[in-house]
Amino acid sequence: MNPVVQQVLTMVGVLLGAGTTFAFATWTERSRWRRAEQSKWDNSRLTAYTEFAHALKSYALISQRMAAARGFPNAGQPMDLDEGLVALVEADSEKSLKWEVVLLLGSTDAVAAARSWNKAVWELGYVAMGTDMSHDEYVRRYEEAGRLRNDFYACARADLGVRGGELPPGNRAWLPPGVQVTRGALPGPVRTAEPPPSL
Repeated sequence: MNPVVQQVLTMVGVLLGAGTTFAFATWTERSRWRRAEQSKWDNSRLTAYTEFAHALKSYALISQRMAAARGFPNAGQPMDLDEGLVALVEADSEKSLKWEVVLLLGSTDAVAAARSWNKAVWELGYVAMGTDMSHDEYVRRYEEAGRLRNDFYACARADLGVRGGELPPGNRAWLPPGVQVTRGALPGPVRTAEPPPSL
């Protein structure tokens, strides 16, 4: 074989090898960068989802305790209504701030589910502030809020790639022992009040 051809073939082989190595290294580095970026956003979404859920749950617990003070069936410790109103306004502010991050980073499904859960819990806050509602309707709405919470968690888990199956439904553990609520079994609250304009 001609020495010039042999040198050309050697040079082509070296260039192909170097090009392939460079392309593979670049592809590997880009893949690593994408995984790191995805992990960063997954962590940010996880934080957004958990902080929003915590803030909304705090709001719900305050509402629950205020509703218990108004005579609604609840295993929660009744709360002084004036203190509860102050705590409810603070919890609403916290919830609103956490919501903005979910709106910014959350998946479309998680945002829609969070919005539905938030609305259901917010309506329970009206009961805590004195809006007329039968005890049966309160129980039904509270259980609906629990179902919507599970929907939010399912969407958040899907967005984060968390496996583990469907969440179990609620079990009425929030009701005092022995309370059976059926249509018309308990009278509604006697006091009514308009919700404050901030809510």
